[in-house]
Amino acid sequence: MKKFAYHCPRVAQRGFTLIELLVTLALAAILGSLAAPSVRDFIIRSKLTNLGNEFTGSVLKARNEAVNRNTCVTMCMSSSAGNASPACTTTGDDWQVGWIAFLNPSCDSGANSPTDSINMLLARPNVGSDYLIQAQGSSPTKKMTFSARGSPSLGAAGQFNIVYQEVNNPLNKYAFNICLDGLGRTRTIPGDKICSAYK
Repeated sequence: MKKFAYHCPRVAQRGFTLIELLVTLALAAILGSLAAPSVRDFIIRSKLTNLGNEFTGSVLKARNEAVNRNTCVTMCMSSSAGNASPACTTTGDDWQVGWIAFLNPSCDSGANSPTDSINMLLARPNVGSDYLIQAQGSSPTKKMTFSARGSPSLGAAGQFNIVYQEVNNPLNKYAFNICLDGLGRTRTIPGDKICSAYK
């Protein structure tokens, strides 16, 4: 009996050709270049929002601690925030240098640091130079002391602009301002408005 050997047909293995690979890479590069500005805008908007939320959260914490503990709490700019002994600074108008909040039982408006480390409530280190928190007004707010009723020691409402790099940057379409009133309440308004005129 004659046996026939059965041979499976060989299937040619096929990969990508060089042209197909180059076309795919070119399409990916085009799509990536179209998406890059959107991703950058999203990152900047997100960081500005987070910075504003962190700043207003710190103000709220300082105010609440003053009311809850029935004492004064001071919040101020601090270029040494995050170091061993952070203290208030009187130079500059930009809060991105960092800020601290501490219990101030004597309600001393001249106090620039807590009398004891246990009185420190928070210390926010330097934000960096790309995202700015600029205090506005003829006498920009560098320090505020909340009374036991939660009122800050501000002669007038304070305004803080949250901007990216500089005011004229086109990406400042995402900038906004934070208003702080005489009762210690904050609100957010568009970046091209001022607190005193915006209702």
